[in-house]
Amino acid sequence: MIQVSGRLFVSAALVACMTVCASYAALRRDRVSTSNMLSAEAMLQAARSAPAYQKPGKPTQNTGFNSLNVHQIVQVQRFPAVRTRLELGGKPQAAQLADGTIVVAGFADPRNVNTKQTCVTIQWSTDNGATFSKPKIFPDMQGRTSGLRALRDGTLILAHGASFVSRSTDAGHSWTQVELPDDVIPGEGPLVLGEVSGCVELPDGTLLMHVARRIPNEYKWMAYVVRSRDGGRTWGDPTRVPTHTDADEISYELLSSGRILGIARCSAAFIKRNGLEDVVPGGRDAPLGGEPGESPAVFWSDDYGRTWSDPKPTGLGVLQAATYPLELSDGRVVLLIGHRQFPFGVQAVASRDGGETFDVEHPLMLAWFSWSYYCGHPRSVRLQDGSVLTGYYTHYIMGDPPRHNEKCTGELVRWRPPDDWPPSRVKSERRKPVRSSAIDEAGHKSQVVGVASRSEAETRRGGA
Repeated sequence: MIQVSGRLFVSAALVACMTVCASYAALRRDRVSTSNMLSAEAMLQAARSAPAYQKPGKPTQNTGFNSLNVHQIVQVQRFPAVRTRLELGGKPQAAQLADGTIVVAGFADPRNVNTKQTCVTIQWSTDNGATFSKPKIFPDMQGRTSGLRALRDGTLILAHGASFVSRSTDAGHSWTQVELPDDVIPGEGPLVLGEVSGCVELPDGTLLMHVARRIPNEYKWMAYVVRSRDGGRTWGDPTRVPTHTDADEISYELLSSGRILGIARCSAAFIKRNGLEDVVPGGRDAPLGGEPGESPAVFWSDDYGRTWSDPKPTGLGVLQAATYPLELSDGRVVLLIGHRQFPFGVQAVASRDGGETFDVEHPLMLAWFSWSYYCGHPRSVRLQDGSVLTGYYTHYIMGDPPRHNEKCTGELVRWRPPDDWPPSRVKSERRKPVRSSAIDEAGHKSQVVGVASRSEAETRRGGA
């Protein structure tokens, strides 16, 4: 038994020794493996130096890739939201009244309803946007919606068509309509209201609204703000805004600081004039005279619209141009983006410095399921509970033609901005100011400040 026990003891010792040796060898392998692991910075450098991805089509086309950086992967986190598809609510926009009622304006075409022209539709929700009434059709209110706002006294102001502004004092059940006179702003050519956020109400009750004039036979516009001092009944006192002839759609937001923030949907002339080809993603191939060359620019006024800063890039690229500002209750400024490239739909980015810079590296995808670039115009309202209600349209059913209220549908999504979005650890220093001299059409030299983000630098090689 002693000999047997001795053999057992020796065997156990050998097993233990072999186990220790194996563990040590595995530890050494792990250490060697860890030391050879690719770092995040090395992966970033590899992406920046990678050969340009061969994108399909031409830059003059909506290819889905125009300013997209494909040398990336995307980390996804899901958040709850409430989404509602509307009936006869083309490109919807919402406003909320003091009693909580949500009023939504959209449009319907003659092929959708028995009318002679495209006209406004209105519908209502009394359960915070979960359900909506059947749409009420207003055949005498022609055109698509060009901005809906609820004033502090409960009056609704709705711009629509080429030059109409309507008022309602009964929650949108009836409207009084006026047409802007042709001389409301200087120049010649047709008036353009654009599909924008709507008027801004200043502290003294003055209303400020975007109006532009198309320069005949050119892809150019002269943009102004006009004022109303009688609750939207009459308009005048125009001020030219500093977008040269680049923008037909400009949306404004009055911030809690008193600053008015403007977001302009600019043609490629903005990029070319200011030497921003390597600042705006997709800018180098941005074509003049078409939507594939358009990008958003930001500018502001600190005197209620009398004077304005020069526009500068937002960090977003071409085909992210139909963009709308919204301030949250905590001071964050959100840009709602019609994302007319993959994934087609609606996105949002945010700023923690009052719109000076935007964190374009942490977008929220509010809608990502449009079958094509027929999507966007995400005009939004902050609801009384702090959530955001965003109206937009999407190519809902595959196939052509993507007509509104048929294969394209108007939808609303109510969502809660995440508390740590954009991540507070992201510093604005990651965006490096870029200055370039520019000569405007009158021959004046100006300085334009752009922002270059990390994703923009990557896009120069992999995305543009």
